[in-house]
Amino acid sequence: MTRLLLLSLVAAWIASGARAQERTLPSAVPAALAAGDCAYGTAEQFLDVGDVRAALYTTGTLFRRESTATYTVPYTPGVESAGALFSLNLWVGGEVEGAAHIAGATYGNWEFWPGPLDGDGETTPERCAAFDRIWRVSFDDLRSVTADGVGPLTNPDLIGWPIAHGAPYFVDVNGNDRRDASEPRLTLGPGDLGYSLTPGEGATLNLAAGERPDLVGDQAAWWVMNDNAGPHIRSQGDPLQIEVQVLAVAFDASDLAISQSTVYEFTVINRSPVPIDDARVSFFLVPQIGAYGDDFLASDADREMLISYNRTEIDKHYGTSPPALGLDLLSGAYGTVWVDDEMFDFPNAPDLDRPSAMRNAQASLWSDGTPQTRGGFGYNPDSTDVTRWRFDGDVIRRRYWTQEQPRSPSGTRSEMSSLLNTPAQTLAPGESRRVDLALLFAEGGLRDGPGSPDRTRFHNVARLFDISDAVQAAYDAGGTTAIRSASVAYTPPPPLPASPMLLAPDDGADYDEALPDSLMFSWTAVEGAEGYHLRLGAMPDSTRSIYTRGTSHTVPAQGLPFNMRTSYWTVQATNWGGDGPAPPARSFSYFRYVYIPEALTVAGLGLAFVEVVGPGGADPCGTEAQSTVGCAQIGANGIYQSHNSTGDYIGTAIGTGPEASLPAFAPRDYEIRFTEAGSVAYYGLTSGVAVPVPFEVWDIGVTPPGTDNDPDDDIQMVPVLFADGPDECVFEYGGPSQNGTGPTTQRIYAYYAVEDYAAWEEAIAPVVAADPNQCPTDPATAAASSEIDFDRGRPLQRFVLEQNAGGVDIDGLAGTVIRFYTTDPSPAPEEASPEPTPVPEPIDEPTLAVQPNPVVGAATVPFALPISATVRLRLVDVLGREVAVLAEAPYEAGPYEARLDASSLAAGVYVLVLDADDQRLTQTLTVLR
Repeated sequence: MTRLLLLSLVAAWIASGARAQERTLPSAVPAALAAGDCAYGTAEQFLDVGDVRAALYTTGTLFRRESTATYTVPYTPGVESAGALFSLNLWVGGEVEGAAHIAGATYGNWEFWPGPLDGDGETTPERCAAFDRIWRVSFDDLRSVTADGVGPLTNPDLIGWPIAHGAPYFVDVNGNDRRDASEPRLTLGPGDLGYSLTPGEGATLNLAAGERPDLVGDQAAWWVMNDNAGPHIRSQGDPLQIEVQVLAVAFDASDLAISQSTVYEFTVINRSPVPIDDARVSFFLVPQIGAYGDDFLASDADREMLISYNRTEIDKHYGTSPPALGLDLLSGAYGTVWVDDEMFDFPNAPDLDRPSAMRNAQASLWSDGTPQTRGGFGYNPDSTDVTRWRFDGDVIRRRYWTQEQPRSPSGTRSEMSSLLNTPAQTLAPGESRRVDLALLFAEGGLRDGPGSPDRTRFHNVARLFDISDAVQAAYDAGGTTAIRSASVAYTPPPPLPASPMLLAPDDGADYDEALPDSLMFSWTAVEGAEGYHLRLGAMPDSTRSIYTRGTSHTVPAQGLPFNMRTSYWTVQATNWGGDGPAPPARSFSYFRYVYIPEALTVAGLGLAFVEVVGPGGADPCGTEAQSTVGCAQIGANGIYQSHNSTGDYIGTAIGTGPEASLPAFAPRDYEIRFTEAGSVAYYGLTSGVAVPVPFEVWDIGVTPPGTDNDPDDDIQMVPVLFADGPDECVFEYGGPSQNGTGPTTQRIYAYYAVEDYAAWEEAIAPVVAADPNQCPTDPATAAASSEIDFDRGRPLQRFVLEQNAGGVDIDGLAGTVIRFYTTDPSPAPEEASPEPTPVPEPIDEPTLAVQPNPVVGAATVPFALPISATVRLRLVDVLGREVAVLAEAPYEAGPYEARLDASSLAAGVYVLVLDADDQRLTQTLTVLR
């Protein structure tokens, strides 16, 4: 058949109106209809052309099923890539005869099922199962069709494109396989010739006559679902009896931004016999730009877009310059509101049922119907500054109201789900409404042009605005089919601002005597700056900052670094293009000791630390120490690797109890003292055996910073042992290694005696002395146990000693003291007077350290190599997952320093791992927030 004859037949077919008949509406039926009792859909399909891979499902949710989330961009087949969001769920709600009806879910219990509804708004399990599929075609499939409509048709979804059930198609009159402006979209519905509720029946695509699926882009997927096939468990609402047809589209365009975008057409049809008033379509977004829990949300009312972007300049998965994502309602939006899985547990409104709360959310209101107000959390019934758009300020310039404002809820939740809403509309029986949504992505990376600095997160938000403008303009001119040809013109970033001049306080200012209630920092204005970062911290290059738009900022005492002898400050001018250079930091002294249990326990160890003093009071980090692992922790040793000054053993904690959190026993400090006489320990948790041990355990009270321990308040405690093996007759090495060096001792606990330790030992000593090697279990042992207060103590729970390579016997440790500080700040080193840089001495062994530790912002990671080696220095979390690589290259022998930026890390314990050829060193560090 010639192309001319084909076009003639197509034109005649269109004129006949064979499939363009008027729809016939179903007759009225009772409003109370039984649900179809269908199973959830299991179909899964992917958009995977261009630079996106997006998972699609038939349950009303996009991109996520159970714990698996897939919206990957940029996407490279076969390469594991970062995800740009967690999930996106459809909500449809309205008023039916004055009652709130809604279908919508958050994280589960989906409220849509596969398949269309019949003229009575009902379905069956058989129909649901038959329609549990997603049809997908690509432009490459269309190009394989020859003039006779056959060709190498390898995709069954092309041949079976479900036009009989409502899938959009068109007649390709000009033969370019794309729908042009002169080629209308065609769809079939109830009453149209060829429409069917049974898969495989009804009209089929006539490829020979030029009929083609309306892809809109370069790949399209289509499916149909409904809300009346099962109970609404999540929303607790009644079904609306709606059918939803979805066309999901991806692009392989010449503009990268378009290839990194996807578009979704949702056609909502009222299949019930009664009108749906105030009908709204909404989208529940769970953001996740790369790593979980480090995102901000914003609204752009002018562009009718919900924005997700990173709250810091580094993302664990995307790296530097993390991207921004936009949920852009091309067909018109009403507003946004913040939602959580408990459906508006703030404010607490128990008198509201869930459907009413969700309907209020769809109107961009709080659960109790209170309007959103600008400022803080957005709930202030007394305010008249009302908005339908949550965080609707200027993000890139940090202008009110955004999560960048200090008093906004920037870190109150690990995730901040939000709802993007459409305007209300009444849907008559049989009437449909189409909502078109674009997911836009502004990727990170270098600025245009060689040698340019990295983009900032605000730069990528600005790029997102430009992408939205281009996509919306194309859509307004030609609908979704025109988006593929859109071209984005990016607004260039402003020049980086210059360095300000620091004014006050002076360098070296000392406030230790006066300790004013606050300090005011000031600097000169810089042209082109939108704001300033006032950086405060324990190190000159601190990354902790306070953002302000003025040229001065007053910091209250509680906002200043605490437990530090010397602190530093500097200022960087900034705009959305990036941060300008900072002048050299100034120092100031404002020593304020703070005991905050909540802060101490955030990261397990908090500010607690362990100090080990060798025999004769040897300095554990001095020149005579054989091992200085841990000494970089500002003069102390960490509980996870606490060497004595001879390197004979490691003190460590095993398990996950209070032993991993010394602040749990604050504010008292403790010591294990190895003495010639030792003391008596008791297996009170197992056999009841009492044995001599070469150490004593003491509660040494509260030691104020900068002072020595007061022995008058020391309390000797009863050591209580727990054996990791069968031998409970003697305290010894025997348990498995914890750090890969040697065996460990039995676990050491410590309790208080009811009266005092001396009285307890007096009661138990005769039994031990009578037969110390036969594990005495005389009744006197049990009687003595009653003199132990088992409701108090256990500060050293599961603490063990691990023998280091070549270590000595426990009995040879007399004079060693292990001191457990629970609240004291790590002592800051004395400032040394400037001296000429010494010539490095030969390095005998590899070393690894980190300072400061704990770390809030940035840390220095010094390491040294005795010989040349290929080095890989990385940071891993407690599950062994690699978080960052700090160095990876061949190094000559000598000392080196790496830099760790911990500002984007979650609070907790991490491990630095240094691999130098066949040698490995590890160092534990704690990140505080």
